[in-house]
Amino acid sequence: MKRYLILEDGTVFPGIGFGSSVITTGQLIISNIRTGIEQTITDPNAEGQILAFSTSAIGTPGINRDFYESINSRCKGVVVGTTIGSTVDGTIPFENWVESLSIPGIKNVDMRALSDHIAEHGEMKASIMDTYDEHAKDQIKALVLPPDLVKRVSTKQSYPNPNIGVKVVIVDLGLKYSILRQLSYRGTNAIIVNYNTSVEEIEALHPDGIIFSNGPGHPENLPNTLKNIQELQTKYPILGIGLGTLLIALANNCDIETLDMAHHDSSIAVKEVASGKIDFVNHNHSLTINKSSISNSNLIVTDICVNDGSIEGIRHEYLPITGSLFEPEAAPGPSDGYYIFDEFIQSMESNKVQNRGGIHKW
Repeated sequence: MKRYLILEDGTVFPGIGFGSSVITTGQLIISNIRTGIEQTITDPNAEGQILAFSTSAIGTPGINRDFYESINSRCKGVVVGTTIGSTVDGTIPFENWVESLSIPGIKNVDMRALSDHIAEHGEMKASIMDTYDEHAKDQIKALVLPPDLVKRVSTKQSYPNPNIGVKVVIVDLGLKYSILRQLSYRGTNAIIVNYNTSVEEIEALHPDGIIFSNGPGHPENLPNTLKNIQELQTKYPILGIGLGTLLIALANNCDIETLDMAHHDSSIAVKEVASGKIDFVNHNHSLTINKSSISNSNLIVTDICVNDGSIEGIRHEYLPITGSLFEPEAAPGPSDGYYIFDEFIQSMESNKVQNRGGIHKW
C-alpha cells in the first residue's frame, strides 16, 4: 500500500506502508544508529516521535525481545529505506515485529534525501498518511505536540528494584530498563517513583542518592520536578541522565537550547575536559545546555562532544551533583560511559560514611 511521509514544511516523501495502517503524527527524528533497533523503538524517549532510521537494510540481525527498554513501544511511527524479510538467526522479521506492536511504518523512502533535508532545515513535525494534499499539510502545521510526554511514560506507582547496596531513588522521567540493569549489576538498592513525587515523599524513603532519569520532551514543561531538584540538591548526591541533566542545569540558572544538529547515534565521541580522554557513547538528544549560561551557575563542564563542541556532561563545583547528556547505559552503543554509574555509587557511599546518623546539608 502506497503511503506518504509529509513534513510540516510541506515536503513529501512517498513510500510503501507496513505495520499499522493508522494515520500518525509526531516529531520526526533522524536516527543514525546501526544496531539496537528494538532498544530505540521501545525507549520511553521515543514517546511522541516518528523514528526515521538512516541505516540501510533494517532488520538483518532480527529482534531480540530481551533488549526492550520498556514493556510497550513508545514511538508514533517508523520510517526506513529498505527492510530485510528474513533474519540471520531466524527470529521475527522487522516488519512483522513492527506490525505486532501496532506501529505505523513506511519503507522505500529516500533516506539520504530525508536526512539531508532535516540536517538543513532542522527537526520538525511529520505525518504518515495514505494521501497528501494541501489540507493534510495544513493539519500538520496546525498540530501542537503535547507537552505532557513525561506524564505519559513515567510510572504511576512506585516500585522497588531491590538489592543489598546503597539505596537510590530514581525519579522516572522516562526510565530505560538498561539504567536499572546497570544499577543491579552494581548491587544498588533502587526505588523508582513518579516524576511528580514530592520532596517529602522522596525523603521518607531515606535515599543515599537520587537519579533523575532520561525522558522525552522539554525540561521547562516540568516545573514541579525543577523545584524538587533545587531543594534536594543541597541534601543528597544527585545524578542526571539526559532530560534529568537538563533539569539540573535549569535548576542552577543555566539556559537550554536546541542543537544545530541533533545527536541521535549509538556511537559519538565525547571528550572529558579534565583529562582529554575520548569515549564513544550513545547519544539521543536534540537539546543541550547553553555554553555562555554556565558562567551564571555553580556548574562546570566535564564533557564535550568532539563533533560540535556542545556540552555533554556537567558537575557542580562543590555539591555531589553530576549530569550526563549522553546515555551512559548505552543500549544501544559502546560501554565507555559505564563509569558514570561507578562514580555516582562511590559518591553515595562516601557521603553515607561521612554523614552517618542524619542528612548532610552542604
